[in-house]
Amino acid sequence: MTRCIAFDLTRLFIGPMTPVPRGIDRVDLSYARHFFEEWKGDCVGTLPTPWGIRWFNRDRSLRVVDFTEDYWGETGNAESDPAYVWARARLRGVRPSTSLAKERSAAARVVSGFIGFARQHGLVLGRPVSSLPTGTVYLNTGQITIAVPQLLAWLGSRRDVKPVFMLHDAIPIEYPEYCSPRLNRSHGQMLANTVRYAAGLIVTTEAAGESIRMELARRQRTDLAMIAAPLPVPPLFLEPAAPDPALRDIAYFVVTGAIDRRKNHLMLLNVWRELVQQNGRKSPKLVLVGSRWRTSDAVTDMLERCGVIQGHIIEIAGLSTPGLRQLLAGARALLMPSFAEGFGIPIIEALALGTPVIASDIPAHREAGGSRATYISPIDGTGWLSAIRAHMHCNLAQSSARAVNVPAHLCKIADYFSKIESFITA
Repeated sequence: MTRCIAFDLTRLFIGPMTPVPRGIDRVDLSYARHFFEEWKGDCVGTLPTPWGIRWFNRDRSLRVVDFTEDYWGETGNAESDPAYVWARARLRGVRPSTSLAKERSAAARVVSGFIGFARQHGLVLGRPVSSLPTGTVYLNTGQITIAVPQLLAWLGSRRDVKPVFMLHDAIPIEYPEYCSPRLNRSHGQMLANTVRYAAGLIVTTEAAGESIRMELARRQRTDLAMIAAPLPVPPLFLEPAAPDPALRDIAYFVVTGAIDRRKNHLMLLNVWRELVQQNGRKSPKLVLVGSRWRTSDAVTDMLERCGVIQGHIIEIAGLSTPGLRQLLAGARALLMPSFAEGFGIPIIEALALGTPVIASDIPAHREAGGSRATYISPIDGTGWLSAIRAHMHCNLAQSSARAVNVPAHLCKIADYFSKIESFITA
């Protein structure tokens, strides 16, 4: 008999904390969508509530998934995304017809989302996790509750439940200097709870898996089943996308991800200063897709005070996945200069669309890009300048539509989840 899966919905339930999903949110959403819709056995959702950890039936759980997906704008298109429309106007050098709404606090967004869900679907008490079927698999790909011991304590009284966790990266282990003390503590707690509870572990790269395996061994846990499965190309990026006609003759590059020192934006901005000093108004534009983090002070200073690059850098937060897809479809290249990454989802998305990729030469990027990307050391500014120059006048962005071409080293989403299901069943 196929086991029941209890999928942890915490990350998706508090999804309104962010106006659009980050990479980890989109992975969690993909897992939820697959297991609630495709898993042959029963699949329920778990959530922390004032009455303890409760589980909710499949239909109720799918409503959470649907609501959050709609809230994030994942079911629309680029034209319905005000952030994309705003960015397009900026790229064209015209005044946007509408201004972007001021971003509300995370707490305000969560309250708004909760009220919206309650009005649309009502509230249900759910059932205590003590009543889950015997032998249930508890699947947690969102990580949030893995870092909070109190939210996993129920597993101690349900030894028959088999927890399978997903750790998205090993950055706090390998590069603690790029993480805040709070994030390092949180990751350490996730590892401690993995040691204590997990029956299986999913990681996104062999490199991360090796680092995590060594850390688990240091914590005397060597028997944990683990699968390293590179993430598949999201289905939306498997559909041909023609560049936006309004941007056909505009040369621009895209870098996506939170504006944080780990992402190495400062090096790119210095490259752009050199480009503008040499080429003036003919220089391409750089689109920064992502929100500023507290550790981005040096980047913030350059964005706000460097007059040379003013007008050549476009900073946009709150871009939906359909908006990102349309933006990437017309870009000269995607730039990924990070010092460290868990995987590199934008790389596989850009490559599937036929958009060239220039990425830092790190193991996670090589697992994502294979032989299809151009790799340069993240500290080789001259190398980045040369590679960007080589793509400034390429004609790919001016074609009617690039061919969808999934990198051969990556599996499609159906094959990916077939492997994950086999691992969970085992």
